[in-house]
Amino acid sequence: MALPPARNAADRTRYAVLNVVARRLVFRPTQRAAVRALARCGAGPRGFVMDLSGQFDRFLQTGPASLEYPRPDLAATTRFVGVLPQAGSGAPLPPWWDDLDATRPIVHVTQGTIDNHDFGRLVRPTLAALADRDLTVVVSAGGREVDDLGPLPANARAASYLPYDLLLPRTDVFVTNGGYGGVQAALAAGIPVVVAGDTEDKPEVAARVAWTGAGIDLRSGTPGAAAIAKAVDATLSDPSYRSAAHRLAADAARHDALAEITHHLLTTRPR
Repeated sequence: MALPPARNAADRTRYAVLNVVARRLVFRPTQRAAVRALARCGAGPRGFVMDLSGQFDRFLQTGPASLEYPRPDLAATTRFVGVLPQAGSGAPLPPWWDDLDATRPIVHVTQGTIDNHDFGRLVRPTLAALADRDLTVVVSAGGREVDDLGPLPANARAASYLPYDLLLPRTDVFVTNGGYGGVQAALAAGIPVVVAGDTEDKPEVAARVAWTGAGIDLRSGTPGAAAIAKAVDATLSDPSYRSAAHRLAADAARHDALAEITHHLLTTRPR
């Protein structure tokens, strides 16, 4: 539902009603699927499936804790382990890679690798929104062919895949449909984020980005070019977005995700 934390008693009452609706109606099929899946393991959920994390000996959550709302009911077994490192790519860099320099801002846009069947939802509106700007738009097609994007403006560059370990340090704004992994990677690099997502968990990711102040939630999976241009302009010109992204990056930098995951796997004992 992408709702922010309750601010007052009225919010808490409203959320309590919505919680009942979510449990009994919205997530009823999910609850049944969880019961079937766990039964095959000789186990079963105690209570609501979306609270299943509290039943594990240890629940390891990627991402900085500061990207999450304060949760007084968070299970004591939960540990935030930081952001997984961006793997280097062995693929050759695209021929236009040297066009990326420090003289113009770089805006990276992607619809990820799942919700990328229709580039008209976000990528093409972003290209249209920024076509006349003194910046470079870098598009990742998420595994699809670059030709599927259609004609590119003169200030745009595109590739099927791009190495984030090399691209993110050069990026000034990240425009995304809200894939959690990509958003984490951008924020861990201190990059402000513009989010436009309405499938899977993407509305929740977008709401958290807006709550932290590290970016803008466009509240739509199909934003218009004008809304995208306004959001990109704001994140480039208002230093508060980059400052908030840097706070999240500092939080993420306090963790070594792979080392912490290994530690928990080796030391956690059943309760």
